[in-house]
Amino acid sequence: MLKVEDIELIRKLVLIDGLSQNEVAARLGRSKRSVKRALESPEPRKYSMSAPRKCAVAETVRPIVQQWLLDDQSKPRKQRHTQTRIYERLRDEYEFTGSRRTISTLVKKLQGNTPEVFCPIDHPPAGEVQIDWGQATIVLADEETKVMIFCARSAYSKATFVRAYMRDDMISFLDAHVHMFAWLGGVPDKLAYDNLKTAVAHVYTGKDRQLTQRFLALRSHYLFTSRFCNVASGNEKGHVENSVKRAERTYLTPLPHVNSIEALNEHLSRWTQRDLQRIDKDLSQTYGQLFKEEQKHFRPLPETPFAACVSNAIRIDKRATVPHGQSRYSVPIQYATQHATVRAFIDRIEVLCDNKIIATHERVPPGEWSLQMAHYIALLETKPGLLDSGKPFVKQAWTRNQELFRNELEHRYQGDGTSRFIDILLLAKRYDWRDVSRAIDACCQCQAFNEAAVLMELGRIQDTTTEPLDLNSRPELVLPECQGLRSATYYQSLITQVEIQHDADCLRETTCSLSELSVISTVARSAQSDQSQERQESGTSLSCSGIAPAITEVTGDAPGVFAGCSAM
Repeated sequence: MLKVEDIELIRKLVLIDGLSQNEVAARLGRSKRSVKRALESPEPRKYSMSAPRKCAVAETVRPIVQQWLLDDQSKPRKQRHTQTRIYERLRDEYEFTGSRRTISTLVKKLQGNTPEVFCPIDHPPAGEVQIDWGQATIVLADEETKVMIFCARSAYSKATFVRAYMRDDMISFLDAHVHMFAWLGGVPDKLAYDNLKTAVAHVYTGKDRQLTQRFLALRSHYLFTSRFCNVASGNEKGHVENSVKRAERTYLTPLPHVNSIEALNEHLSRWTQRDLQRIDKDLSQTYGQLFKEEQKHFRPLPETPFAACVSNAIRIDKRATVPHGQSRYSVPIQYATQHATVRAFIDRIEVLCDNKIIATHERVPPGEWSLQMAHYIALLETKPGLLDSGKPFVKQAWTRNQELFRNELEHRYQGDGTSRFIDILLLAKRYDWRDVSRAIDACCQCQAFNEAAVLMELGRIQDTTTEPLDLNSRPELVLPECQGLRSATYYQSLITQVEIQHDADCLRETTCSLSELSVISTVARSAQSDQSQERQESGTSLSCSGIAPAITEVTGDAPGVFAGCSAM
């Protein structure tokens, strides 16, 4: 076989020195054929096989492997033979002594597999954002918990949005989109998805898809177009596939210890902000710079965000509750047995009747009941025993002032105290329950444990919520160069200037003028507030003797459990 230096010598003798091929063959002792080949190519000819070399070891098992692959066509896709499994069976069942690579080559020939070829894609700014779900384990409140990770990545800037949820249901899917669009600061032209069930109801042949109604509503609200990958072709949105892996292996490794999902999302947000400093190798700019440029191309967001919820029409039962999942939520009893709509958000439940929100609850774990006491107060009018046995009242976390008010009434009026307390609770039929609670707190501060005082405070609350305080007609109430604190003696002088028309019968019949009593209550509350401040600064005390006749019920010889205590 001719070497390179032999070929070089032959070519010089023939092409430069002018010798004939025969002369060169005779001088060098080479055949004429070798001289001819040296002139045809300046490099030695490479050896090539005229036919593929047969592998005797593989040929012995070829029929067996071929039959297994044929049988696999009728088996579930995820339970078919892999190349490794075929090798293991041949080794264990047929004492095959060849290598794993031999079987791999044989299987590829029998299947006729050819490697898939890919083409780089150039995405314009705001052209496409790819979306996918991942799963990870965290330590939530000292317990290992699986969470679902929503990932979205811009195909142009590589900017990534990541948010964690307890589940990957429709509500989480919609809520994640609302937060994603807010984070992007606009709407991209296209969003790319897998064929996930929250968006695709049915996959037809080719690109045809039947989409879910809520996804269509989301798309109609933000007016983006959607692209769905072919079945089992996650590589068609490779950008976000890489983001899911990075979230699992970088953001959440080691396992983060958090007390809430909100804390976990803050942890993920810090990571995504840090990733904006990474440099794109192709464009030689940071992801943050590319993202800032891309935001200029997004369409503006709608004026109002999308309502990320699912709605169900349902009938309220006789217990004035509606179900959602495995939990139940209360509504005011006057809506019992009526038709309603339940809207479930990620953090709350809203119940609507005739397009009006009649109840709002924070979501509770499956199997629990969320019963608001205010919804069942009206039922105490006919069933007073529910105060001590009804689930909404027994499980209700009574405030300290509410417990004090009831104990005081029961001590003063003995057997009639509970019914008096129920009468005060029934004021929630006419007023908002939050205002009734505020009125009870105010009366406890002034030691006024009666319904008339609560009504008076409710009137004051109603007045202050409708009209702002105007002191133009009372210039004497304005102190020049006031530093924000007034002495207790000043308020005491104001109290003595007010002529109080009080009568026990008038209080019980609540015929006093609300406007006159409002002034008294306002002055009294201000006096006690400044009294507390002045007690801390100078150690002086303010007597409530001027307040008691106006707001505190005369109880005769029944001093009550609050008697002898200092004003709150």
